[in-house]
Amino acid sequence: MNSQFSIEDKVCIVTGAGKGIGREAAKMYRDAGAKLALISRSKDDMADVVAELNMPSTRLFYMVGDVADEAIVGDFVTKAYDHYKEIDVLFNNAGMRFRKDLLDIDYVDWTNVLNNNLSSVFLMCRAVGPYMIAQKYGKIINVASIVGMVGLPELAAYGASKGGIIGFSKCLAVEWAPHNINVNIISPGFCNTSYSEKFKQNKKLYNFTIKRTPMTKWGESQDVVNASLFLASDASNYMTGEVITVDGGWVAA
Repeated sequence: MNSQFSIEDKVCIVTGAGKGIGREAAKMYRDAGAKLALISRSKDDMADVVAELNMPSTRLFYMVGDVADEAIVGDFVTKAYDHYKEIDVLFNNAGMRFRKDLLDIDYVDWTNVLNNNLSSVFLMCRAVGPYMIAQKYGKIINVASIVGMVGLPELAAYGASKGGIIGFSKCLAVEWAPHNINVNIISPGFCNTSYSEKFKQNKKLYNFTIKRTPMTKWGESQDVVNASLFLASDASNYMTGEVITVDGGWVAA
């Protein structure tokens, strides 16, 4: 493989590593030769991932915690840096979603989604920033959604948080470009992840998403992680502030 596309021995932080896209990222980054720093709020999910990865402690650091918590984020990033003495890649994947009409969304719902999806990205970027600035290198990949780019009913809070990630990332890309830090966004469409089986129980909604997607199928977690591998590598060195949609053509249609 061309060395520009390699992430071998790069230290990669993955949030929301317990399931779905985050778990797939951990496995793919391991296979690509990266060193990992993982966090998930589920103790059981993290135990499963660590067992599946089967990596030596010199190449795997992990912690159970909520990345919407400022103190936990600070502790996690500090310990990850102390473990490896560098941080090269941040893959901000952690998040949550629910479907509700706007008038049924209370303030607790709203705050939870913004904290878990948007504030966590802010906290993680702010925490890794000093290390990346000091080493004059860094790759930040923030996971948004097509719902941050197009409107869908019952997803106002989720869409606001994901649209916020896009705006935040573009501003940060410009701010940190002089430090040789790339900040890019992946906006997935509908993918087979940990929530998909529950989603598919709503046959009418599921069939709508299939018909609405030009490729007439859902994507896989691996499709999203493939894009992140490119953004984590030096092959993307001249890209920053960009949104890559992995959506089967949804936004293009």
